[in-house]
Amino acid sequence: METMTEIQNTCACVTFDEDAGEWKEAPECWGDCWSDQVEQFGFDTEHLFVEHNQGFRITGFPVWNGTIDGTFSARTPEELLRAITPDRTEWILRYTVQGDTLQCVLSHHDAPTGGSMTVTPS
Repeated sequence: METMTEIQNTCACVTFDEDAGEWKEAPECWGDCWSDQVEQFGFDTEHLFVEHNQGFRITGFPVWNGTIDGTFSARTPEELLRAITPDRTEWILRYTVQGDTLQCVLSHHDAPTGGSMTVTPS
């Protein structure tokens, strides 16, 4: 199985501790963690915008009483990320890109164990 990349909207800033040889939570945070995650998501999904129009279809978005499907538009990877995650709550998104399909597991307040969803260009 392919490794999934994780993004969360409440990321913790880290710094590399050379003595311990590992990453540890940083005593100060400059907000780079969010922009780094969005940048990586952009690298992973940029071909979806180049090879297709900006219309997308999502299936399986987890909500409190099941899942919902729908279509939306996004012109940038950040808009895409905003469209496939909930507003005003903490969330964790694990994703992998397979061709022109974005396979995701989204965990948030109404779906704490995570729900599997698929995003494809329409």
